[in-house]
Amino acid sequence: MTTATLQQFATVNDLAAATTKKLAKQKLLGDYFGAIESDDDLRRAVRYAAGRAFAGSDERVLGVSGAIVSAAVFPLLTTTEQIYRETIVSRGEIGEALSTLWPPDRRDGGDAPPLTLADLAESFDALAATGVQESKRQIVRSLFERCREPREAAYAAKIIFGDLRTGVQEGVLQAAVAQAFDKPLKAVQRAVLLVGDLDEVAVLARRGELDSASLRLFHPVQFMLATPQETAADAIATMAGRPFLAEEKLDGIRAQIHKEGKRIAIYTRTMDRTDESFPDVVRAIEDLPGDVLLDGEIVPYRDGRVRPFASIQKRLGRKVLTTQMLRDHPAVFIAFDLLYADGDLLLDRPLRERRERLAALPLMKSQAVEVSNAEQIDTAFALARENGNEGLVLKDPESPYSPGRRGQAWLKIKTHLPTLDCVITAAEFGHGKRRNSLSDYTFAVWDRDPSQDGAALVNVGKAFSGVTDEEIAKFTELFQQIATGRRGRVFSVPPQVVLEIAFDQIQKSKRHASGYALRFPRIKRIRWDKSPQDADRLDRVNELYASLHNFGRSDVPDASPEPTLFDGL
Repeated sequence: MTTATLQQFATVNDLAAATTKKLAKQKLLGDYFGAIESDDDLRRAVRYAAGRAFAGSDERVLGVSGAIVSAAVFPLLTTTEQIYRETIVSRGEIGEALSTLWPPDRRDGGDAPPLTLADLAESFDALAATGVQESKRQIVRSLFERCREPREAAYAAKIIFGDLRTGVQEGVLQAAVAQAFDKPLKAVQRAVLLVGDLDEVAVLARRGELDSASLRLFHPVQFMLATPQETAADAIATMAGRPFLAEEKLDGIRAQIHKEGKRIAIYTRTMDRTDESFPDVVRAIEDLPGDVLLDGEIVPYRDGRVRPFASIQKRLGRKVLTTQMLRDHPAVFIAFDLLYADGDLLLDRPLRERRERLAALPLMKSQAVEVSNAEQIDTAFALARENGNEGLVLKDPESPYSPGRRGQAWLKIKTHLPTLDCVITAAEFGHGKRRNSLSDYTFAVWDRDPSQDGAALVNVGKAFSGVTDEEIAKFTELFQQIATGRRGRVFSVPPQVVLEIAFDQIQKSKRHASGYALRFPRIKRIRWDKSPQDADRLDRVNELYASLHNFGRSDVPDASPEPTLFDGL
């Protein structure tokens, strides 16, 4: 039986990265997966193509930093430290830098066998099994010592850091698996939803056993999403005569809770686990009878009322929470959907039935009222606002739960603050297909009237969404020409371009010189018609922050501000 090698993997993924066409990527990977002979190699190839060292349901981590990789591989190179670091910056990542700098004499491996995907998996197992940094460095060095070709070294690093940058998304991988084994894409997608790991689904597809897939708890299911509606009238038009259920839209952390016996896991919308940040939520769920999969929101909660989101923001990412922190910043989970209960998968059942099952569980649940006209929606919206919530989510009671989809079964109406005109102060290279473009922009407002002495721009946020590829290309050319300085991937630029920025909230922040940060900022449009002096002032930000429409107002500071590339800009 032929063993899959890392060089073969690198060649196929380089070809996939070289094309922008999804169908071409799909065929390249499908042909590759279909030719792999062993089930174990198939699992590894699919997993690594997704940029994961371990299966999605495997909670192990490599615990390998860029510093460890650099310390391990630099002695294998024939270059200076300065050139090494400059190459990382210019190529955008360690993997591509290693490929550029890989010594030609390392290609002469003599009789040594080529590095295989199984070898890679063995190294990953060893890395996950030790917390000793020196041991990790030695394991990493041993792995790279076996790399003969530059692209082997590149992909070993890419997989370690979980970023292949091939432009291959999960949907393309699923389609590639379906094509490789001549199976319907919907059957593959359904199996992934239930099993969680595409690498395991690939093996089921090869064996013709996709129908045997059943739900496994403790892998996050994609969340069902709501489509934004600007007004109640817009929502009524979308509802097309159907009555919907209106729930108050909570400002918290969208969370999915898996419970089997005493084992509990909490996943966020980013598919990350967050149990350690919310032991009080875990304790409350422990008392639930049976095994369940719940969808809902973790919110700050005190005296029978949901509090501003900033009250629990500082708990995020912490592994150790003091008794005082839990007391001062209490949190609860409010459930609004039940997806699984005691072996019964409910995804395809109508929301009405899922809510009936949810009502029988002894936990906090969202309340819903039926609405069928704009007046009823406006009334429910006003009540949500009085309760300090963001707005409404409108749900078709006959709708199934559609993971990862944003259709017309769920709608949302949120409070939006007025936009701000801000000046770009820095531009950063993006990621993936934008890694060579200045696509991420830091923006600021004036701390006083710009005509006054000492007037300065103070940052209030950073955004990357809302601009076209053509506009990004124009910005990239412009900012590289006018930049006043560069630190790594970030270019400091003089005040020249004004952006109209939309956002959901304004929060206090120690990270920015303005003292504020915009939450969920996005670029509404580029204001070529405005000069930098026309941008908003800090007193306007102060005014919006204090507004009753701003649910982010609080005196709680940001959670553990960490140094970033933007500090001091």
